[in-house]
Amino acid sequence: MDTQNDNRESTPTVGIKDKYLEQLHSDFQLVSEIVLTQISLASSLLHQKPDELVLIELKRNEKLINSLDITIKEKVINAIMLFTPRASDLRRLMAYHDMTISMERVGDLIENITHLISDIDFTLDGFENYKKLLDKMFVKSGKMIKNAVFSFAGGSNEMAYETIYMDDKVDKLDKKIERKLAEGFGNEMHTTQSLVNIMNINSISYYLERIGDKAVDIAESAVYLIEGKDIRHTKLPNP
Repeated sequence: MDTQNDNRESTPTVGIKDKYLEQLHSDFQLVSEIVLTQISLASSLLHQKPDELVLIELKRNEKLINSLDITIKEKVINAIMLFTPRASDLRRLMAYHDMTISMERVGDLIENITHLISDIDFTLDGFENYKKLLDKMFVKSGKMIKNAVFSFAGGSNEMAYETIYMDDKVDKLDKKIERKLAEGFGNEMHTTQSLVNIMNINSISYYLERIGDKAVDIAESAVYLIEGKDIRHTKLPNP
């Protein structure tokens, strides 16, 4: 009889916990979608004059990211306090917490990139080709974020590891841009605008490389969730 009572009492709790985790997952999916939109919008600024409507949307989305960051963190803490989660659920909660931190940081990096792009004049001699290199970095870092999120949502450790291995390609593009800037403009006299171009292009490249690093952090959280294995600070074998 006591066992039946225990079962009746535990069933609603299990239902509430499952719904709570579903809400967390929905919140994380939303912040992921907004971050991917931000990357696309920022990338579009390379090929057009800064559009006021686009800039307004970028600012609005950044506020949404910050709000969701706070909401998800609070829900994770509440879930730990309310449900005394098992090991598997605790790993999932910590993964949401860590990945949300990474997403919020990506949002900050995109905000920085947006300001830097707005101050660049790509029509100056020697700067047009940097659009293509930065475009490649946007595409690759955006793909890394997308794959990392999908690896978590779909429970795919293969896609998570693929994301981690992609990081080398983004790093190489960052180094290539840094090297080309030094070689192409190192021995010239510069106007104020050309100096702004050089510094901003170099900073955008660095921030995009950091976005790739955040994608790696998310992929590592996915591996932790799927395999229960912490691979941070671990050198992986060549693919």
